[in-house]
Amino acid sequence: MEESKSWIVVIPARLGSKRLANKPLISICGKSMIQRTYEQALKAVGNKERVIIATDSDEVMNHCKQFDAITCLTSESCLTGTDRVAEVSRVVEADKYINLQGDEPIFPVNSLKNFIQEVSESEGKVFTAISEITSPEDYKSISIPKMVFSQSNRLLYSSRASIPANKSNRFNFGYKHVCIYAYDKKNLDLYSKRNSKTRFEEEEDLEINRFLELDIEVRCIEVKESGKAVDTQYDLDKVREIIGNQLD
Repeated sequence: MEESKSWIVVIPARLGSKRLANKPLISICGKSMIQRTYEQALKAVGNKERVIIATDSDEVMNHCKQFDAITCLTSESCLTGTDRVAEVSRVVEADKYINLQGDEPIFPVNSLKNFIQEVSESEGKVFTAISEITSPEDYKSISIPKMVFSQSNRLLYSSRASIPANKSNRFNFGYKHVCIYAYDKKNLDLYSKRNSKTRFEEEEDLEINRFLELDIEVRCIEVKESGKAVDTQYDLDKVREIIGNQLD
């Protein structure tokens, strides 16, 4: 990785999840969700000074001290993880802020490495990752955001609906959102000036759409492997099964 560019990985971790209570602290095969996510980031980065856990909870901060992670206390009023990263950007200087969401305990190390490498060599813009959808189940799942983009990989829209769709209502192809982002401070500031979510962001419950609604360009980077975000009890059970099999 290029060391001349200044970048950090920020892991937003909100305690008050509506779907899974105390989500960052949920135990997964002997370690908390946030610790497992942090360890995946650390494997990719190799330097704990470049990884910050951003949380609104003293309880999460105290827990993170147990595995020697750097933390930043952010406000409870943050609308999204990106708004939380924006708060970090006001106290920690960097050229790029990479957002790895705190509910990605098995995020592929190589995908994160490759993403950081690519965005660290690019100027401006906002970046996020995509991966090809390989099953009709993922294509139809409202838990998995879908992405459509231009021939230059500029994001056009993101939806929980099955897009792109066709008249036969048949799965032919699609791309899912791999929830890592990269931004510079200017675009984070523009994003976080809002006191409420934008219309399509609110309707879809997808924070990436706010950039599009604010006319901020987002570029997609395809990665070969995606993780398994933990949004529901079903996701948690699947991740526990995957990690349990790895430990056996």
